[in-house]
Amino acid sequence: MNVYCMKDVVASMNLRVRDFTEDVEAWIDFVCRCWDGKLDYQEYDLIKGKVANDKVYRVVDMYHSGIWDKERALKEIRVYPSYDQLAFITQNAVDTLLEFQEYQEV
Repeated sequence: MNVYCMKDVVASMNLRVRDFTEDVEAWIDFVCRCWDGKLDYQEYDLIKGKVANDKVYRVVDMYHSGIWDKERALKEIRVYPSYDQLAFITQNAVDTLLEFQEYQEV
């Protein structure tokens, strides 16, 4: 297993970062656009946002399918515990932010 250390993301790194950690409304629309095959994610090197676990996935699906409006979906999402994830979109983000520390046999 490889172990890496991640550097703090700072503006001086010239990375295109999209942070959805505090903007659930923009996040849900972004996810739906990606589900529709849009390539919005390609505008960024790194994306920070919610993890769509089983419960959150169902809420986004209800919104995406038109069964729920955005207000209802956002209300539901805010009830669930929030877990964030990082998506490394480009090799530049990996090379800039991750530093190899060690490997371990498993």
